[in-house]
Amino acid sequence: MKHPIKAIIALLLRLYLGYAFLMAGIGKWQSGFNGKAVSGFLKGGLSKTSDALLATQGAEAAAHPSVSDTWGWIISNILLPNAEVLAFLVKSGEVLIGLGLILGCFTTLAAIFGMTMNFAFLLTGTVSTNPQMVLGFLAIIVMGAASYEIGLDRFFMKKLTIMFPRLSKGWLRTPFPVEK
Repeated sequence: MKHPIKAIIALLLRLYLGYAFLMAGIGKWQSGFNGKAVSGFLKGGLSKTSDALLATQGAEAAAHPSVSDTWGWIISNILLPNAEVLAFLVKSGEVLIGLGLILGCFTTLAAIFGMTMNFAFLLTGTVSTNPQMVLGFLAIIVMGAASYEIGLDRFFMKKLTIMFPRLSKGWLRTPFPVEK
C-alpha cells in the first residue's frame, strides 16, 4: 500500500458515506418513494424562492431566499415534469453510490455522483447532513488513487485504464485515477 494513512481515512469516509447512501436508497425502495414524493420535495424548494417568499411572507423574507430563481426555474421546467423518472434515478442512484463506496468500486465516480446529489439537495433548500457529506466526497476525490487502495478498484482500475488509455488523460484522470 503506497498511502496507508490516506487509504484508511478514505476507507472510513467511504464506509460512512456509502452506508448512509445505501440505507437511504433502500429505504426509498421499501417505502414506495415515487414521483409524488419528489414533487412534494421540489415544491417545498419552490416555496423558498424569492417570488414565493414575497407572496407569502413579504419583502423582508424575499430578500433572503434559500433557493435561487435559476434553480427554481430548473425545478419548475425540468425536474417537476420529470418527477417520476427523477424518483427512480434518486433511489437507484443512492443504492448504486452506496454500494460503489462500500465496495470501493468506481470509487471516485461514486463520490462525484454522491456529491452532485448532495448539491442538488442543498440547492433545493435542504441543509441536513448534505454539507458534511459534500466535504467527505470532496476528500475522497482529492485523495485520488489512495481512495481505492482498499477496495475492488485496486484490482482493476489500472487494467481498465490500460485497456482504455483515454481514461487516464485530461479531465478523465479525476474519475479514473491511477498511481503511476
